[in-house]
Amino acid sequence: MDRKSLTSVFSKVTFSTFNFLAKYTSYSFAVTFFSTGIGAVIATLFALYYFDAVNIKVSAKFLLILKVLIGIVWMYMLFQYGLFKKLGFSGFGKPITDANKHIETYPTIKINPNLQPSEYKRLLRSLKNFPSFIAMNTSIGVLVVILMAILISIVTEGGLNWLFLFNIMIVGAIASFIVICFSLIVGEIYTGDVRVQCKKLMYERGIRFHDRAMFSVKLKLLFLLVLFIITLFLSNILTYFNRDEMTKVFSFAFLAVIVSMIMAYLLFRIIYTSLKQIEKSSQELIKGGSGILFPRSLDKEFLNLSKSINTAVRTIRDYQSSLEEKVKARTSELNSAVEALARKDKMIETELDFAADIQRGIIPWELKPWNGISFAAYYQPMGKVSGDYFDIFRFHDSIFVLMADASGHGVPAALITMTAKQAFSTVIKESMKPAEIFRSVNEIMVERLKTSDYLSAFMLKIDQKNRVTFSNAAHPKAIHYIHSRDEYILLDTNGIFIGAIKEAEDSYENQVTRLKSGDRIFLYTDGVLEHKNAAGEQFGLDRTIEILAANKKQTLDIQVQKLMESLRNFIGQGSIKDDISLIALELEPRWSQFIELYNKGIKFLKIKDLSEALGHFSEAYKLIPSFSNIQLQLAIVYYHMNELVKAEELVSYYLKEKPTDKMGIQLAINVFMKQNKKEEANTLLKVLKSVSDGEGKVPS
Repeated sequence: MDRKSLTSVFSKVTFSTFNFLAKYTSYSFAVTFFSTGIGAVIATLFALYYFDAVNIKVSAKFLLILKVLIGIVWMYMLFQYGLFKKLGFSGFGKPITDANKHIETYPTIKINPNLQPSEYKRLLRSLKNFPSFIAMNTSIGVLVVILMAILISIVTEGGLNWLFLFNIMIVGAIASFIVICFSLIVGEIYTGDVRVQCKKLMYERGIRFHDRAMFSVKLKLLFLLVLFIITLFLSNILTYFNRDEMTKVFSFAFLAVIVSMIMAYLLFRIIYTSLKQIEKSSQELIKGGSGILFPRSLDKEFLNLSKSINTAVRTIRDYQSSLEEKVKARTSELNSAVEALARKDKMIETELDFAADIQRGIIPWELKPWNGISFAAYYQPMGKVSGDYFDIFRFHDSIFVLMADASGHGVPAALITMTAKQAFSTVIKESMKPAEIFRSVNEIMVERLKTSDYLSAFMLKIDQKNRVTFSNAAHPKAIHYIHSRDEYILLDTNGIFIGAIKEAEDSYENQVTRLKSGDRIFLYTDGVLEHKNAAGEQFGLDRTIEILAANKKQTLDIQVQKLMESLRNFIGQGSIKDDISLIALELEPRWSQFIELYNKGIKFLKIKDLSEALGHFSEAYKLIPSFSNIQLQLAIVYYHMNELVKAEELVSYYLKEKPTDKMGIQLAINVFMKQNKKEEANTLLKVLKSVSDGEGKVPS
């Protein structure tokens, strides 16, 4: 078994014995027994060795009276220290009575938690004074025994023996010193736990107390030094008087070593326990606990150190408390700011939702076919609002298709698109060509945009004969699929950004191409081409054309859908970094067949062969019902064949598409007049007059 294990076993045995004594006698008696009692036993052994060494001769009567006297002194001390507390006698002296009154010993040793503040203060004072009190009382008891021994010697021995007086004084001094040392040191150890408990209870209840030093480490080390001198003194005396009988010398030397080791261990225990308390307090403070140190020791050095530590702890706590208050106040301010920001963010989100609704309102979601041309589109803003904008402007004999992309993202870009929408809607006329429109819009945008923002755009103009006039204002090139050659070509012209500089108007130009049966044109923004995958690779134009080619046999809607699916898969888990927009158009693949039937119908109508005209127009209508002129020609045939209901139905549908067409209006008037619907006819007469006068508006 190692030294640490032996020490642990010794501590457990002694404290178990201490608790047993306290439980069946009293707390004060248990402390006194382990301090003064053990000290008295050691002092007695030292005294016996001394008397044996100097060979003091006394009578049997002296010894008998001395034993009775010592017994009386011991009985008095047993009464005083509370041996009979269970019988209702708590002992003498304030430290003794306070300890026995307020300290409970069953089932464990603890202080009554329901004391008044004054009682806690009195108890703490008594526990501090307890070691000194029992040391003083015991030394008085030793002094009384010495004095009585001298008096008994005078009475029984017939006078004063100066040699006896000298020796008895030496024995008294040695015994008093040993008893005082053990009373102070062991008494401090065994009252330490209860003192700490009392301080904690007072601290928790806010009762102020002051730790007053009773001893010092220097004094205790001096005790050990004096004990060594006493041991050396007695050893020399024993050696001097017992040179022929060294057994006594060796036995005393063994006793002296044991006592010195016990004294050294007790001093080490006090110092070690105090240091461990300081370490524990520091660890508790690090972990966020109170960190307040309640020292067990009564030594000046440790109490001063404890005061310094506690002062530092309180200072830290004050800083922490102040910091916590500041943090709390700051947190409250931040929470208020966060709540205000949340409200503002919600308001902004609501406004952005509203702005997004407005912006979606300028996008032509209903992509109705026009003269055999069908449309498909895709629109995905990066956020709630977008800097992309596409539009379709329909006129009597032509249609304009626009794709535009404002610089930047989010709200600023969205505002530019709104400005562009207004500018294009204001400027555009059927007689104009794309480059001319760009010049006019550029002038407006330069005037309105006071920032460095701009707009790229691509515009197509398609007429009744499927001739395509186009212009590019620094926008990605359009993709033209030529069905007859199964070939993809790029459409492009000169032209710089709209709204950047006024001088840009000289840069715009027109180019012309033609749509044939099955041809497709794709307009898109740079968000399609410039998105990257996880490896940093761009989607690119080549990949776009490759995917379009792979899906060329699909319908226009499906082809656009497949392209966007490929783009999303290419991006993967990455976020959308730019707005994505695309609008595609296709000339009906059966256009050639349709136009042949349509032209034959016109030919037969001119020669009044109504039956043949009806047959050809009907076949053409089945092929491309969206071609508005076919509705008008069928209505004319039915009018001449006197099938007025069918004529009315078709001409009405035609006028929904072209409400200002004079030929259509005139035909409708004739149909209504033949059916005697004068009110409807009169209404259309007003429309015809309005159109003829050049107002260009249809009365409501």
